[in-house]
Amino acid sequence: MKPAYLLLGLLPCATATLAQNSPATYRVAVDLQQVQNDRVRVVVRPPVVRENQATYVLPSVVPGSYSKKDYGRFITDFQAFDSQGKKLKTTRQGDNLFLIDKARQLDRLEYLVDDTWDSKDKNFVFQPGGTNIDAGRNFVLNHYGLYGYLEGYKMQPYEVTINKPADLYGATSLGKQSPTATQDVFRAGSYVQLADAPVMYSRPDTTSFTTGGARISVSVFSENGVVKSAQVSEAMRPMAEALARFFGRMPVPRYHFIMYFPAFSSPVVNPAGGFGAMEHSYSSVYFLPEIADAVRIRSLVREVASHEFLHILTPLNIHSREIGEFDFRTPKMSQHLWLYEGVTEYFAQLVQLQGGLTQEDEFRKEIKHKIEDMQKYRTVSFTDMSRNILVDPYKDMYENVYKKGALIGFLLDIRIQELTQGRLSLRDVLLQLGQKYGPERPFEDEQLIPEIVQLTHPQLQQFFTEYVQGSQPLPLSEYLAKVGWRYAPKANVVVKAFGELGFRYDQDKQSFILAQTRAENNVFGLQNDDVILQVNSTPVTMENAEQLLRPLIEPATDTPVRIVYRRGSTQQQVEASPRDMEAEVKHLLEPLPTLTEAQRALHDQLLRPRA
Repeated sequence: MKPAYLLLGLLPCATATLAQNSPATYRVAVDLQQVQNDRVRVVVRPPVVRENQATYVLPSVVPGSYSKKDYGRFITDFQAFDSQGKKLKTTRQGDNLFLIDKARQLDRLEYLVDDTWDSKDKNFVFQPGGTNIDAGRNFVLNHYGLYGYLEGYKMQPYEVTINKPADLYGATSLGKQSPTATQDVFRAGSYVQLADAPVMYSRPDTTSFTTGGARISVSVFSENGVVKSAQVSEAMRPMAEALARFFGRMPVPRYHFIMYFPAFSSPVVNPAGGFGAMEHSYSSVYFLPEIADAVRIRSLVREVASHEFLHILTPLNIHSREIGEFDFRTPKMSQHLWLYEGVTEYFAQLVQLQGGLTQEDEFRKEIKHKIEDMQKYRTVSFTDMSRNILVDPYKDMYENVYKKGALIGFLLDIRIQELTQGRLSLRDVLLQLGQKYGPERPFEDEQLIPEIVQLTHPQLQQFFTEYVQGSQPLPLSEYLAKVGWRYAPKANVVVKAFGELGFRYDQDKQSFILAQTRAENNVFGLQNDDVILQVNSTPVTMENAEQLLRPLIEPATDTPVRIVYRRGSTQQQVEASPRDMEAEVKHLLEPLPTLTEAQRALHDQLLRPRA
């Protein structure tokens, strides 16, 4: 993009809206109609300021994200004016702070905002937590990427007026008024509440349904029109119904899934990033690949959305003061990532199992993958890691919250049900905590673990002391045996396999290429650098690669497979069946052939599907 500045006055409609300024309310105007060079103009009329100097803050870190983003670096042409239109002196301090002199005279701030999705900066902002400006077509607006607050005035009300193209619809969980076809007005009780409710503008494609007493909405923008909200909603409904059964009743009255599906070749797909989602209290934002395969889309949406949806339990209803009163400037992080992300990820898998959406072998395979993945990380205190997640060496361990964190949740659930003889589960404990605290009442960070112990059994403290607050390795063999599973770090077994195969994707050639293999070590006789063209007559693409190549690494049947590949300039074809092979398997996880009465009881109350 070419750097440019949009030097325009306020639109008449924005001026009229801002003129009715309340002494206690921020009045914000955002112009999405006159976009030039991917920048939008923002005008902020703040509350009356009592100090001679004020600091306007753009967030460094935001809730739900555990790394520094520094949204202020996308702000340019920052200016402050008094009521007569005279400029006030401003000084920029670093990326996120703007000092304003003679602040008692401050009437309005004006500046330009660039979007984060197009940024090639090494400090990449994950798309669901950023902003997209695609004039006349799509705007993804996380409010904290557009405007901030004056230090000391964060909890004042906000009124945001967005001037937009008439044919674009604003999908959001935040209540809005639309006085005209080209204007939306949003209100929030504070900056914290506003930042918790992103908006996506695009041509309307929203489908809604009701389950468990909650209205569920799904809004979709698909770059090539491949994915539709009705299709996503159909995939989402069984998961939402399973969640309603898991909770007994949905703990929120409404929820909005805001979903952006880019093409694999889209310029907004950053090589430094990936795909995924970011949660909010009553909504979540998704950035997922646009795939024509309806089965894969359904699987992908359920897998990602189940995790984000479960955040309605924590941190919405159960969170510490560090989250409830989040400091966007210099945040103090909570020590309970094992709860916010780890338990949420565990529940996301458990809900699908108990709801009949997956089978136990699939759930067990997911647990095995998490055990394998957590080996990449040092064994450290999870509470220490959580408190220090923004700094070295802990910031590079964040992904482990979805691996070891989920395993902590699973083992904790096993231990609670064992100690209480099935009277309580981890879900029951968290629902009790949610009733006690709720969205408006945070807990004190140091008191959560003692409170869980008090609600369950005194012996549970040992689990927290050793495996959550401490750094002892998780007792996987001991605890998984309690539910009738055998776990071994290493084991010699006979498996059905095609042999040693690995694949890498060549971006330039847009092809999948053999890697980490030798012809004598696989039944196809494939060699490194062979290009896989087809599997069983189906061309291999980025969209179907997982579906076609995964069975070559982990075959589920004895069925022969035919492969078309290119070696050098020659195209060849080969067909083979998996064979029995002796192998040393790492992290073996399998059901025990027979269970004791105690194992069967704990297994069934935890892992059996619920009607």
